[in-house]
This record gives sequence, C-alpha cells and structure tokens, in this order.
Amino acid sequence: MGQQKLWKGVWIGALVGGALVLIDKDTRQYVGVRSREAGTKYKGYVTNPSDAIHSVRVNYEQFSKRVSKGLEDLIEILNKAEDILNRVGEINQEVEQQLKAVDDPKEAS
Repeated sequence: MGQQKLWKGVWIGALVGGALVLIDKDTRQYVGVRSREAGTKYKGYVTNPSDAIHSVRVNYEQFSKRVSKGLEDLIEILNKAEDILNRVGEINQEVEQQLKAVDDPKEAS
C-alpha cells in the first residue's frame, strides 16, 4: 500500500512540476522544438529501422572507443605513479642508510 502511494505521489509531483515549468514561454518553445525533432527522428527510425540499428551501433562503437582510450590513459597514469612511488621508496631507503651511517659511531670513526 505504501509503495503505491509513493509512486502516485511521484507521478503527481512530476506532472505538477512539468506544468509549472511550462509556464515560462522560452521553456515551452524549447520543449516544443525538441519534441518535434524527436518525433521526426522517431518517424525516420520507424520507416527505416536499419538506420536506427546502424545509429545505435555507431554510437556504441564511439562510446566503446572513448572508454577504451580513457582506460588506457588511466593505466598509463597509474604505471607512472607506481614508478614515481618506487623511486621515492628507493630515495627514502638511501636517506635512511645515510642517516644510519651518520648516527652510527663505528662507521663515523
């Protein structure tokens, strides 16, 4: 019962919010233009479903290439960070050895 009230409230809120937003003339024009563009595109896909499939495939390939490139860049950055951290660790060990040599009275004499 509570879930039904939740969804009913969500839908009523969405409708009221949408109606209030459409009071603004610029918003109404924008929604109208975008709706017509979407309708035209949808009609084109209905009449030529192969175009829709091609469009989805092309968009997927572009997205996949971007994600792949991003992951490659991330791996390269992580490798560089690892190299830097390793070098810092080496320098830290060298400094510790030098400090021990200075503090050790046997090696100082």
